[in-house]
Amino acid sequence: MLVTLGWFTLQAQHIRIAGTVLNKKHKPIEQVNVYLEGSFDGALSDAKGYFSFEVEDSLVEGVLKLKHPNYLHLTVPIAIKPNTVHQFVMQEGEELLGEIVIKTEGNDQRRKSEHFVFNAMDVVSTAGSPGNIMGVLNTLPGAQTNGEDGRLLIRGGKAEESGMYVNGIKVFQPYTATVGNVPVRSKFNPFLFKGMSFSAGGYSAEFGDALSGILELDTSNAIDPSRKDSSISTVGVSFAETHQWGKNSLSYHLNYLNLGAYTKVIKQQYTTKKPFATTSGEMVYKREIKEGGYKLYVAVDLSEMEYEQAVKPSQRIDTLSFRSNNVYLNSVYLKKLTPFLKLDIGTGLGYTHYKGNYNEKYMGRKNWDLNQKVKLSYQWNRALHTMVGVDIHRAQLDLTRGIEGYTQDIEADATNTAFFVENNWTIVPDLTLRAGVRVNKYTAIPTWTIEPRTRVTYQLDAKQQLSFSYGIFNQTLALEQALEVKKEDWMQASHYILNYSYTFKKRELRTELFYKTYDKLLLTPVREEKAFTQLGEGYARGLDLFWRDNTTFKNFAYWITYTYLDSKRKEAYWEQSIQPSYVSKHHVAVVTKYWIEKWKSQVSMTYNYSSPRYFYSVDSTNQVRYTTSAIHNVSLSWAYLVSGQKILYASVDNLLGRNPTYAYQFNQIGGQPDLVQASAKRFIYVGFMWTISKDKKSNQLENL
Repeated sequence: MLVTLGWFTLQAQHIRIAGTVLNKKHKPIEQVNVYLEGSFDGALSDAKGYFSFEVEDSLVEGVLKLKHPNYLHLTVPIAIKPNTVHQFVMQEGEELLGEIVIKTEGNDQRRKSEHFVFNAMDVVSTAGSPGNIMGVLNTLPGAQTNGEDGRLLIRGGKAEESGMYVNGIKVFQPYTATVGNVPVRSKFNPFLFKGMSFSAGGYSAEFGDALSGILELDTSNAIDPSRKDSSISTVGVSFAETHQWGKNSLSYHLNYLNLGAYTKVIKQQYTTKKPFATTSGEMVYKREIKEGGYKLYVAVDLSEMEYEQAVKPSQRIDTLSFRSNNVYLNSVYLKKLTPFLKLDIGTGLGYTHYKGNYNEKYMGRKNWDLNQKVKLSYQWNRALHTMVGVDIHRAQLDLTRGIEGYTQDIEADATNTAFFVENNWTIVPDLTLRAGVRVNKYTAIPTWTIEPRTRVTYQLDAKQQLSFSYGIFNQTLALEQALEVKKEDWMQASHYILNYSYTFKKRELRTELFYKTYDKLLLTPVREEKAFTQLGEGYARGLDLFWRDNTTFKNFAYWITYTYLDSKRKEAYWEQSIQPSYVSKHHVAVVTKYWIEKWKSQVSMTYNYSSPRYFYSVDSTNQVRYTTSAIHNVSLSWAYLVSGQKILYASVDNLLGRNPTYAYQFNQIGGQPDLVQASAKRFIYVGFMWTISKDKKSNQLENL
């Protein structure tokens, strides 16, 4: 027995783990709980940020966790070596609601990525957004939405060149249905997501098939507490309920919107035959699993509308209508296989059935889209992280279109398979490199694409950061477009981005220079209707400026955005380079938010300016350019807390009542083009929200 005990004593040698914990200003943090995951070994940091404790030498590697109530938790894979003092930097906790923050990557939270991250409060508390994700994006650098369309445009790219992802899975029908020039909205309720991340270019190799940029939406992994919410407004009613039991939660949200009563009170520039109406429902199920979790999101909506509109100056009467049914499913399984290896399996399924009529023309389409992604992430050590995966998209289209007795039926399908790998490497504490490659194969194109992407980030000091991004991005034509091309090829864009940011005392200055080139864009010459080619090309270059201040004035926060964009393309009908009609050269946004304590109210005001856009007649050998109005839009919103769980909310879009010309429509017979303007000078919304929950405190501030 003595010999045996002696042997174990000799074998159980101990090694000391020691280190210091600092904040981003390199000041020590006291009372940080530092421990090895899955063990009782650990210690608290002292006033100098120093900690030390001993572990058995059999634990040659492990996962070190650092926790403090005022800082974001830090998880670090660590190799245990004798006589080594480690240094860790912890990021301060989440900022106040309503702020826009820059997304961070990796274990060192000082390293900022190329994304803008915002939350649901940013969306619903920003005047002019009316709960629409696209509304707040229009106030961020690099993004633009046009009044007659409403879809996201990024740095000179078309709306079709922007990708939207939910939990890493691409959504192919992210907008509400429409016909004519009624602007669309995002389909998604912003409060289903813990964060929304916008990249205006140079994004990760994990994502593809988007020439310009992406928007990522991620649902929360946390189990939701039980509650009930109801609301009534000038445009509809809604009811939501959440049930929580054990490690599960199930939420559903029912909504009915009808503009019939509203359009009778607020005069519109069209005659309603059947008012815009939407019946929709959403369901979210979550389950906690040991070292992982499962999330299921399902959304269904049915929309319809029919109206007549007198078009100026031709005085033509247009009759338009549509009916649309849409179903979307998003399923995600997350599992930590080992302390260093993580598995993500995501599935997206979408179905859309749309019928639209525009005078004597009609179109019906059925779309099926299936997206499957499998991703593995491995943390080799504190300095190196690797991600590999496969991404498969299967699409099917049934299209019917006709005019005056002529009908055309089209059926098409295609599969896009992609493989990606990406490494994030900390070369030295202040220098990081992200390098990856994405390889794509599309059924209609015989060649594979190889897309290298890289980003180098250098932390100049605790406040300043400099980075450079480069990448190649490919995208296929839409299925109905591809049928007109004899030999389809990949459209391609190359991104070059230089970024500088300076952050101090909850203030932030961010500036970005960008240059993009485009190749193999679709050309459809007017005089050769069947001569579709991919000989188009173009470029986009410019400057983004962003300034945010949340601390100078008490209870007052604001941000200012300016974008300069010089873009020209040879595409569509034009065989010479012109500024695309969907592009504004200058864009300014000013967003302000003020909390009035005595009145229990939050007031927000937003100003948006866009310089004129150019449209060109397509029936003349001579280019005739028409210039739209400059956009000056002022929006105001007011939220009043009646009691702890009751809120009264009002908002006005286009407060000044301006009536700009958004765009022009050209007639085949020539002459002056018709004007495209807003359906009403202002949009006014008034709503009352009531929440019932056990804590008697929860409310619908998030749903404003």
